[in-house]
Amino acid sequence: MEIRNIIDQWALDQNFLHGRMSFICGPRQIGKTTLVRRHLEQAGQIGNYHNWDSLTLRQQFASNPLFFIENISRPLVSGTHLSVEDREWVVLDEIHKYPQWKNILKGYYDEWGASIEFVITGSARLDYFRRSGDSLVGRYFLFKMNPLHPNDLTGVVLDRDSAWIPTSLKIAFDEPDEIFSDATDHLYNLTGFPEPVSVGTKEFYERWKNNHISLVTTEDVRDLSKIENIQKLQTLVFLLPERVGSPLSLNNLKNILGCAHASVQNWLEVLKKVYILFDVAPYSARLARSVRKERKYFFWDWGLLENSGKRFENFTAVQLKRAVSAWTEWGKGDFSLLYVRTKDGREVDFVITERERPLILIECKRSDKTLSPNLRYFKDRLQVQMAFQVIETPGYLKQVDRGIFVLGLDRLLSILP
Repeated sequence: MEIRNIIDQWALDQNFLHGRMSFICGPRQIGKTTLVRRHLEQAGQIGNYHNWDSLTLRQQFASNPLFFIENISRPLVSGTHLSVEDREWVVLDEIHKYPQWKNILKGYYDEWGASIEFVITGSARLDYFRRSGDSLVGRYFLFKMNPLHPNDLTGVVLDRDSAWIPTSLKIAFDEPDEIFSDATDHLYNLTGFPEPVSVGTKEFYERWKNNHISLVTTEDVRDLSKIENIQKLQTLVFLLPERVGSPLSLNNLKNILGCAHASVQNWLEVLKKVYILFDVAPYSARLARSVRKERKYFFWDWGLLENSGKRFENFTAVQLKRAVSAWTEWGKGDFSLLYVRTKDGREVDFVITERERPLILIECKRSDKTLSPNLRYFKDRLQVQMAFQVIETPGYLKQVDRGIFVLGLDRLLSILP
């Protein structure tokens, strides 16, 4: 299946940046370089792409720190303010690997930010290193590239202003067409990473997956941490799929791995930094006797999970995580993805909040159309607007009660960005 739309919203709505730099982070091999190069090609400015992994480019920089000006077709004067439509785009890929990169960027932006749109791309280290120090505060917006959504395969581009957001009381569950449902099925059965999705075979994905995990847990982990026992960290990765969807017990893992509690906690944090995992914290603000500490962990690549029920929940988690990230980046609010569980075992898989106010509950059941009693219980206790029970059946939709729906996964994804 061809990926026809991987150009993200930042490239389609230049006014949203208001002159700031774009920092684009995300998992390794998620398509960041492809995205920016395609955008430059469409703008007729492919010569403005510069990769700091290139020895030739670093030599150019050493002899001329303003090397990127030479490739711009029109003459530019430092400090000249240009309209958004007239600005050049300059992409600096992997610049964070260069010493003093923040000071370099600060100088570029302060001198040329009124006439050039700077785009900075990188993997885990860019997201990690940007947090240290504040020399670039107020000079950029961060964008995170997430695994693919069915719209990325069908070519649909959402309008930010008309897209549904959880704070809206109105929701339209239009029935997805066959192309959208097929795209949902294609992603669910493979992964959300562009290359294996484009090839479209299980055989290619299996080889790609093994190489990807090996690369990230050696090279990226080595660059970001002082972890010496990479083998145990990789063992932890292999132990986690069967624990997806449940609050994670670090004590159990430390006993299996034969290490300290702090080591397991540190390894999990590193796996988050390199975009192998993300966590979902428990919601407890309005709930007595709720679980408050234990987090759930999910893989960015749901294809790593063999168990169909866990893969279904992980796939849904990634798409929800992508959505709350988009809504927040669009300036629609401060959204979070959490789960809710009480000490007596009542649980709903996900709750979307806006500034700690619960809005929507989502329970994953895959094949069970009978409403979970926990959905109704927590909807009443938390006073949320809507509750969804998501199943695999394409196109399925049933309103059980006011604000309570059982719906197919494709129906849910059709309203998410």
